[in-house]
Amino acid sequence: MSPRHTIVIPAYNEEQRLDSTLSALAIYLEQTPLADVILVDDGSTDNTRNLLANWTSNRARCCLITIHHSGKAVAVLTGLNRAKGDYIIFMDADLAVPLGEVPRLLKALSEGAEVVLGTREGTDSIRNNESRFRHVRGRLFNLFVSLVAIRGISDTQCGFKGFTKKASTQISKYMHVHSGHNPAPSGPSVTAFDVEILFIAKKLNFAIRELSVEWNNVEGSKVDSIRDPIRMAKSVLAIRINSWLGRYEPKI
Repeated sequence: MSPRHTIVIPAYNEEQRLDSTLSALAIYLEQTPLADVILVDDGSTDNTRNLLANWTSNRARCCLITIHHSGKAVAVLTGLNRAKGDYIIFMDADLAVPLGEVPRLLKALSEGAEVVLGTREGTDSIRNNESRFRHVRGRLFNLFVSLVAIRGISDTQCGFKGFTKKASTQISKYMHVHSGHNPAPSGPSVTAFDVEILFIAKKLNFAIRELSVEWNNVEGSKVDSIRDPIRMAKSVLAIRINSWLGRYEPKI
């Protein structure tokens, strides 16, 4: 039987992609009695909130949190901080990494890992329907991350990560660049908050493991191919600067 765990899914203007996601979650919950789900609506301007509210209304192990539009980082952290499971997972709203990968992630956590990262770059990883441009863009960003912030992580941006409750709680306390104190974005916002999470995890000496996963490119990406890479690069530089300023040093 799977250990008690919480799945956190942030959503911003996802009404076109929610049907398949919610159907898959319903099946997963029926088959997994020790799982619960937190859906975080990041101030959507379409029908996302209503769809999520209707879906969660008669499901005891599901809840919907609605926040003012603050970006994916704040939405994820809001869910992580509310989660009660012994293990906590966050996934993208399109379930690009399918729920079928969750048991493998839970197994890695139960075997001693404290932070588990889905990776699309492992020898056993499967990447479906990804354009060459997107792959190259991701590889260039990870090279930049390895030079500026974190070495030894093959894929920081895969939207499939798991934590022990302790790791999730401690990492959230140290978030600085993506803590929610910055001005709210005016629309979709893709940031390097995953990099800050992993940077802090390394600083706190949590046991990190990468897990090769199946990943599917789902139509409807909100990534701006010019604006978002620039924003993400600035975020990574800000993480390095904050590290130099000692803002990620463990508090005794």
